[in-house]
Amino acid sequence: MTANRRILTKATLTHVVAYDLSGLVVNAGLLDRAAVFPAEGEPRGHAASPDLECAVYTTGEALVCVGRDGASRWRSDFGAAPKQYMNGRADCAFSLDGDVVWLYRPDLAMKGRGHVDQWLAFDTATGRVLDQVELGSMGHGAQHFVHPDGRHILLDVGEGQEGSRVYRARIEDGKIAMAEYPWDATLYDLSPDGSRMTTVRDTPGTLLQELVFRTCPDGEEDVIVSSEELGYDEEEHETFFIGWIVGHLDAVTAIVSVHGERADPEMDESLTDFHHNHLVDTRTGRVLDPLPSEFVTREDIVPLGDRSWLTTGSNGGWYRHTL
Repeated sequence: MTANRRILTKATLTHVVAYDLSGLVVNAGLLDRAAVFPAEGEPRGHAASPDLECAVYTTGEALVCVGRDGASRWRSDFGAAPKQYMNGRADCAFSLDGDVVWLYRPDLAMKGRGHVDQWLAFDTATGRVLDQVELGSMGHGAQHFVHPDGRHILLDVGEGQEGSRVYRARIEDGKIAMAEYPWDATLYDLSPDGSRMTTVRDTPGTLLQELVFRTCPDGEEDVIVSSEELGYDEEEHETFFIGWIVGHLDAVTAIVSVHGERADPEMDESLTDFHHNHLVDTRTGRVLDPLPSEFVTREDIVPLGDRSWLTTGSNGGWYRHTL
């Protein structure tokens, strides 16, 4: 799944499907497809332009821009080796105005030693490369976050056991102006107004994690929520992780999931998996009342930042819910 402001996309085996979130929210209503874009193969990364006239998607070999008629407008081949060095997935996104396509390309994963990840900006209309920068990362995948100011874009690159690296960029005088944040944390979301970042990092000296709300764009720590505040108990939990679902429900509230293994004394010290979704006040870090009971343990929630969220139905469609 990729988010471009009020447009979301998901992939089937042969298409990129776009949904427009700008309309009226009907609680528990099925989202209608706003546009469908044929693809040459199964898309990995994917995004649709704000005007829904074209989409971009990545495969293991290329970035492709396609129109609603299925015709390829342009493509950029990765030059990947016949056999990948390690698992890696490219990711793409449109700028807020749709004029620029951003591409994260995991060159180390696709081409082998001697390469590092690349970040490229393309002219949407022509496919011309505006600029390209080396990230220095050795990632398996990444996620773009389009800032609502219309200028900046953020990128979280996952390096597996090495954690994540987070970058911020903009186009300035036709070139990419990029900065990397100095901290080691995973970026999960931006607040609806773009003034804060929601991140998760390892807690120093422990095997636990903590939720950190940071100011944006400078990235300074603002509010920290520990695993203990989210329910961790060393007697009860064998493992406890923050993540999978972390995102803004609205401007001041986030949906944050925890998961792991819980000891079950009734089953001869065996372990049972658990997943629980919390509501957290992003201003204070206070854990609030949970979501309605039918959503507390769901693992498919997508927070949308406007007090609504998505779940996936048995038919594969997205359903939108609101408090």
